[in-house]
Amino acid sequence: MSRRESWPASSPRRMPRSWSSRGFLTQYGPACAQEGFSSRTARSQMSEDCLTLNVWTPSLKPAIPAPVMVYLHGGGFVHGTASGSPLSGMALARRGAVVVTLNYRLGVFGFLAHPDLTRESPQHASGNYGLMDQVAALRWVRENIATFGGDARNITVFGESAGATSIGYLLVSPLAAGDAHTPRAFDKAILESPSSLFTPDPELHAPYRGLTGMESVGVAIAPTIAELRRLSTEAVLARAAEATAKLFGTGGSGQARLRPEGHAQSPQGIDHPWWPFVDGWVVPEQHARLYAEGHGLRVPVMVGTNTDEASVFIRALPAHTPVEWSQYVERTYTPCGRELLALYPATTAEQIPESANHLVTDALFLYGAFETARAEHAYLYRFARVSPENAKTKTGARHSAELDYVFGLTHTHPEEYEAADHRLSDRMMTAWLHFARTGDPRLMESSLWQRIGSNGETPYMEFSDTDTVRDLPDTTFRVFEKLWPASGKPAACAGR
Repeated sequence: MSRRESWPASSPRRMPRSWSSRGFLTQYGPACAQEGFSSRTARSQMSEDCLTLNVWTPSLKPAIPAPVMVYLHGGGFVHGTASGSPLSGMALARRGAVVVTLNYRLGVFGFLAHPDLTRESPQHASGNYGLMDQVAALRWVRENIATFGGDARNITVFGESAGATSIGYLLVSPLAAGDAHTPRAFDKAILESPSSLFTPDPELHAPYRGLTGMESVGVAIAPTIAELRRLSTEAVLARAAEATAKLFGTGGSGQARLRPEGHAQSPQGIDHPWWPFVDGWVVPEQHARLYAEGHGLRVPVMVGTNTDEASVFIRALPAHTPVEWSQYVERTYTPCGRELLALYPATTAEQIPESANHLVTDALFLYGAFETARAEHAYLYRFARVSPENAKTKTGARHSAELDYVFGLTHTHPEEYEAADHRLSDRMMTAWLHFARTGDPRLMESSLWQRIGSNGETPYMEFSDTDTVRDLPDTTFRVFEKLWPASGKPAACAGR
């Protein structure tokens, strides 16, 4: 059974509307407005009025309230939707959880900062509206989920890619932490393939470590917010795309810089600024610094990555010879390039794809997952199963590959998978549900899988044909810690 609801949220362009129940519906709400989505969803199915959520429940009146699992979709904060997504909560609901999926604002509508908006804000901040949407939805769930048979005292937020990255920020956000009058937004968290956590973030007003201030981006899109408010949704998307191309495209000024090494694996592409950043309110300080100072929300956490996250991102890598590989690494990860080349060598052209996949996977995914696990004393996992389709495309356990297993889609499309895939899906759904119920994902036979502690050991569960507990060597991460120190000081590598 699914139900669509809407919740109030502040908007940089529209006045908030009061919450209203829309009853049981047979159609999803519109996807949030986004650029480049028309190939998958008609423009008529997108809207700025998109803050809806979907609920699957095993029973409206259970004998015992069910654990609640709230999913945040991925898409790099610029694409994606919970409206009509194949990631249905049906399979998990059949196993005993109330499952919620939700939309949150994306791109320019989700992360636009502007001096005019900052002046309008009682908190003297702007941007990060996408994160605010997520917190508002989680609070709606806390207040209303008992109506759907869910346990309002047992809410697990889980997400993949940008959804997991969002959770990484919510874990250090005062808005999610609550206060004496407001309960925290969730009780447990599962992060699947978070990206670029523990790297420097842009800030609201001024540049930070060479990263362009977000208000400067907003002014480049429109000198005044009143000008944007007069434009249609399509016109705002076009204006943002044009300004972004000028700021970050090869034909533009080339001076703006937003995230370190974030899209360096595809330099021909145009970077985008739509990502959580330090606004002083939703995200009060640098993400890594907040964790270093012990501000993480102390709840049970599970976090993991896939072994070949970067395989689908490195196809445009500008390195085809060992010399080009060395130049690429030294330029992209200066001043720590020499140290990273020793860890990710490529002495022949044939070795470059494997080294690139390994380096970008570690830098953009595994490093942040590892640091989150260490800061939150979390359970760490790695997904290593290569499905038949990914074996054909030679992409390995690529980014997002685990989702079909977590949501039980291997059973929905059995012709695309093997018996081993179905068994793995069953084990992963069991682990995710057990974590949602108890805060512990382990089954009886996996007692060696311990939370990351302070003793230097980093056990993780490898989900593959068989589930195996391994130890993750942290030698590589010491280089990234020197490259992106939590203190905000310059990188500590010697360089050339």
